[in-house]
Amino acid sequence: MKAAVMDEAGGILQEEKVPTPPSGDGAIFRVIREIFHKQKLLYPDIAGLALSIPGAVDVDSGYVSYAGAVMDVIGVKMKDELSDLGVPVEVENDANCAALAEKWKGNAQDCDNFLCVTIGTGIGGAIFSHEEIVHGVEGMAGEFGLMMLDTHADIPELLENRNFSRYSSTWNIVHCLNQHFGDEKTGEEWFKLYDENNEEVKTIVHTFYDRLSIGIINLMHIFAPEKIVIGGGISGRPELIPYIKKQIAKVPTAIATKMDIQECKQKNKAGLIGALYHFQKMNGVL
Repeated sequence: MKAAVMDEAGGILQEEKVPTPPSGDGAIFRVIREIFHKQKLLYPDIAGLALSIPGAVDVDSGYVSYAGAVMDVIGVKMKDELSDLGVPVEVENDANCAALAEKWKGNAQDCDNFLCVTIGTGIGGAIFSHEEIVHGVEGMAGEFGLMMLDTHADIPELLENRNFSRYSSTWNIVHCLNQHFGDEKTGEEWFKLYDENNEEVKTIVHTFYDRLSIGIINLMHIFAPEKIVIGGGISGRPELIPYIKKQIAKVPTAIATKMDIQECKQKNKAGLIGALYHFQKMNGVL
């Protein structure tokens, strides 16, 4: 969990990281309260709490209908749960926060319509159109990772094990490399071998890049955005964006010739910056 005290312009006054507690007994709320009260003592003028969470959020009520690893927030109205803090509470999905960070202070400032694709343990996504995030029913729009890229199984199997996240996430490439070589290396260790021109490693990584490109090409044709920004640690790989652009250049459609692909500028600050931007929009500050 990342936390920060920030000013209205997005400047970070104080920042910290704490381990995410196990789900099961609501410990996540205890940790949030502890962080808030500790920082409130240091900064008495704190005016609100902005949350970026990995789940589907109704931003008006704060209700979380779906979440990944942080399961204690499922079925909770976060604004009501944390109302005892005595300040306004706003909640938004983490991928949506990444998109908002890019719109406010990143590589999408000049865009009215763009997509944000976040690559990590899975594939996350956000749709920004006409000055706002497209939330869909119960905030579930943008679940790009559930897109199916195969047809050779029943739908439940495709949805669970052969979706965009399974085929294209950073976790997936590391898992595939470890299985192929019978090893237990980290992503950093595998990409060191990639940079040393290990051909076997490069072939497997490029298979991952190909699947990622196909998913992005699908999204490109569905939404016809001005730009797609890509986040997550792997987005900083120098070869990734050029590789995707090369694949898109093979597509003989009008939108492919106009498509701009860029790395997210805000990187590991995106959740903090996007949550603050969302808070200020919801409270009429911006």
